[in-house]
Amino acid sequence: MAKNILVIDDDGMVTKSLCELLNKTGFSADALDNGFDAIEKIKDTHIDLVVVDIRMPEIDGVETVKRIKEILKSKHRPDIPVVFITGYTDSKINLEAKELGEVIFKPFNNQEFLECIAHYTWT
Repeated sequence: MAKNILVIDDDGMVTKSLCELLNKTGFSADALDNGFDAIEKIKDTHIDLVVVDIRMPEIDGVETVKRIKEILKSKHRPDIPVVFITGYTDSKINLEAKELGEVIFKPFNNQEFLECIAHYTWT
C-alpha cells in the first residue's frame, strides 16, 4: 500500500513538481498551499509523512508542524515524520525545524530528496 505524503508549500510549482515526483515513485502525494488547510486535513486523514516549506505566509511550516503534532497527540495517534524544505539559511528557524524533523535546502537533487523520503517511510 502506498504511503500517504502531504506536501505543504505556498509555491504551486513546488507542490506540483514534488507531488508528481512522489506519485511517479509509488507514493500517494497530496498538496496543500497553506498550513491552516494542512492542520484541518490532518484531523481526519491518515498521513505517513509531511513535507513542508519552512517559510509560508500567515503560518510558517514550523508552527504548522507544531500544531499537527499537538492534534496527533490529542487524538492518541502516532507521531509522523516531517521533512522541511527551505531556500533560506536563517539559522534560528532552521534550528527550530531540525528539532521537529529533517531539513533539506532548495534547490535539492530529486534523488537525494527521494532517498530522504524513503528513509522515513520504509516499513
